Amino acid sequence: MLVFKNALLIDGTGQSPCEGITVIIEGKKITQVGKDLPIPEGAQVIDLKGQVLLPGFSDAHTHIGGSDRLDRPGLSGRFDSYDYAQNREAALQWGVTTVRSAGDFTPEILEFRDEVNQGKIRSPRIIACGRFIQAQDGHPGYTVFAADQNILDNAMVLVNEQTDIEAEVKKLVDAGVDFIKTFISDDNKMDYPNSVPRLSNEQLKRIADTAHKYGKRLAIHVDDLKDMADAVTIGADTIEHTINVGSTYHELTDDLLKALTSREVWVVPSMIATKNHDVMPNIPPVYDKLKEVIRKFIQAGVKIGVGCDSGIPFVPYGECVHLEMELLTEVGMSPLAAITAATGGNAKMFGQDHIFGTVEPGKAADLVILGSNPLQDIKNTRDIKMVLRDGRIVVDNLLS
Repeated sequence: MLVFKNALLIDGTGQSPCEGITVIIEGKKITQVGKDLPIPEGAQVIDLKGQVLLPGFSDAHTHIGGSDRLDRPGLSGRFDSYDYAQNREAALQWGVTTVRSAGDFTPEILEFRDEVNQGKIRSPRIIACGRFIQAQDGHPGYTVFAADQNILDNAMVLVNEQTDIEAEVKKLVDAGVDFIKTFISDDNKMDYPNSVPRLSNEQLKRIADTAHKYGKRLAIHVDDLKDMADAVTIGADTIEHTINVGSTYHELTDDLLKALTSREVWVVPSMIATKNHDVMPNIPPVYDKLKEVIRKFIQAGVKIGVGCDSGIPFVPYGECVHLEMELLTEVGMSPLAAITAATGGNAKMFGQDHIFGTVEPGKAADLVILGSNPLQDIKNTRDIKMVLRDGRIVVDNLLS
C-alpha cells in the first residue's frame, strides 16, 4: 500500500485544486482521496509537502511505433525491435501514462497493447485502431509513405469501388481494435498543390455506420475545415487535426461551429504537428490560421482533445503533450482547462473515463507528481518528480 500526503491535488475533473490531500493506493487502484485520512498501518508514506499530484497525461494521437519509421522491412515480431521500447519510455519519462495509437503495424500493435495491459511490459497503457482505412492511391499511403508496399500491406486497409467496406470493418473489430480510423483527405503535400483520390462520403458513411454497429468509436483524419464539416455529418466521434500543412480551406462557418458544439464530437487539433511542419518549401503557411480557429473553438466550447501526432518527424514522444498544452493556453485555454483536457478529458473522449484520467477512488493509479504549480505557469507540467503507472513507481526523481 502506498500513501501520498500533503498533496496539492489537481484531480483531472476540472475542479479547482485542493490543498493538504491524502491519496491512498492499494495495488493498481486509488482507494481513498481526501483530507485528514487515517494512514493504514504498514503503508509506504510519501510526504509531498505541498507538491502537486495529478492524473497521468495522455496523448490522444500517436504512432507509438513511429510513423516516420514504418518503412522498416522484415518485422521480427519482437516489440523492442519495432521501436516501441524507446518510444514508450520517452512517454513515461514525461508523465504520459496512456497513448492512443492512431495507426501502427498490425497485428503487432494489438499484441503489444495486450501485453502492456496485462502488465507484462513497462509502458503507457495502449488504445489502438490497428490498420487505418484509406482510399486506394490516396493519403497517406501514396503520399507521405510513397506507396511503400510494406506499409500498405501491414498498416492499411485500402478501399476502392469493389471493396466490401462492411466486411473490412468487421475484420478490424474481430481483430480486437479499440476504435476505427479513416481519412477525409485529398491533399498531397509531397506533390503540392496536386491532389490524390479520397474516400467518398458514401463510403465514409458505410465505415461510420459499421463501426458504430459494432460499438466502436470512429476517428476521422481531416486536413481542413471543409473535411471537418464532412466528418461531423458522417458521424465522427473524434476528428483528428484541424488545419494541416498544404491545406487551403480555412473558413470557419457558423454551421460547422454549431455542429461541433451540439453533437458529441471531439476535435484533436494536434497544433504542435502543424506548427513544427509549417515550413515546407513552396507551401503557404497555415499555423496562424489554425491558431485563430482553435481560439474560436475554445471560446465556443468545442470539446478539445490533447493529441500530438507523435511519431512523425519533429514531434517528440511524451514532451509533445506538454508542448501541445502550452500551445492551447496560448490560444485561450486556462492552464487548468489544458491539464483537464490532457487527463480526464482525453479519458472521456476515449470512453474510458471509468478506468483512468482522474484522481478518484476506484480509478487506476496512473499519477504524476510535479515539483511546481502548473496553474501558475503551464510550463511547470514539465517539472516531473514522479510517475506512477497502475500503482507502480516508474519514474522517480523525488526519492532518488
